[in-house]
Amino acid sequence: MKVLIVDDNQLLQTRLTSALNKNNADIVICHALNCKEARRLFHTFSPDNVVLDISLPDGSGISLLQEFKKNDPAAKVFMFTNFPSDEFRQRCFELGADDFFDKSNMKELLKTII
Repeated sequence: MKVLIVDDNQLLQTRLTSALNKNNADIVICHALNCKEARRLFHTFSPDNVVLDISLPDGSGISLLQEFKKNDPAAKVFMFTNFPSDEFRQRCFELGADDFFDKSNMKELLKTII
């Protein structure tokens, strides 16, 4: 399984990567800190799963969600955010998010990916 983690917080990327590797030996993980890197890696890495933050330094994860689902509807995109409002949740699901998680609950995200 290939996972792309898109988040500008490197500590969170490290924690999530460690947890995913601990639970699944057959996983390949790639990281992006911003929208530009995420676009490039999405097209070259072809992930099965994307963990995507809403707020990125050079744009919106919601825009990336829409772009990723358009380019590869089979890729699962999991929104992972500090902004778990109903408005964001609804918008993400309308645009094709496979699930939506609050960053304070990483365990639920891990259960879904693994």
